[in-house]
Amino acid sequence: MIDAKPNKRARTRDQILIAAQELLMEHDASALGIRQIAERAGLVHASFYNYYPDVGALLDGLAELLFTTHALTVAPARNGISDPAALFAATTRQTLRLILDSPKFARLLFDSGIPIDRLLTALHEPLRADLRAGAKAGAFTYDNIDIAVTIVAGSMMSLAVDLYRRRAKTAAIDELTFQLLRLLGVPHSKAKAAAFAKVDFRPAPPVPLSWKALGFAAPETRNVA
Repeated sequence: MIDAKPNKRARTRDQILIAAQELLMEHDASALGIRQIAERAGLVHASFYNYYPDVGALLDGLAELLFTTHALTVAPARNGISDPAALFAATTRQTLRLILDSPKFARLLFDSGIPIDRLLTALHEPLRADLRAGAKAGAFTYDNIDIAVTIVAGSMMSLAVDLYRRRAKTAAIDELTFQLLRLLGVPHSKAKAAAFAKVDFRPAPPVPLSWKALGFAAPETRNVA
């Protein structure tokens, strides 16, 4: 559970996360070092280890911040929607527009050194829940939920990278959403209506991201004394 009341440790963790993001906007991820992060955060080099045991743990913390930010950005697009196809469409379109609208957010996702496994896990878990609920409601059909999740998540991840690299245009978001709904057995007319429906998408949050901006305390990460 994420604490809503930040203490001094939480505020410093947030400060370190912000410093890391600022450096990632300026340099390649391979150049991200503890000394540089500590200096940017206004800390003594050795004090970094009081909050994160290594850069890998810091990236874990950054990943959690990214995924929580994504979930909170997508939530308003899902509010009030009960139809599984419409819910899937709103979630998919908001997720991909976040990538399109914020190259900095996408850079943190794809170029910061966060393992692809973390990205896929974060995408798979809520997607699996939505597909299972949709099948239970009779809106989706698939033979194997694991394969269905892999197909949908893989397609979304592929287009997300293409949007970030500017190899795809905005129209591809709605078209992919439509095609994925058709693969899930949604009738043509209903899939089209859901994929191209007018939605008030939430704007991308400014980068660097912070737990403070989300209204939470930066959580502890692995192996921290």
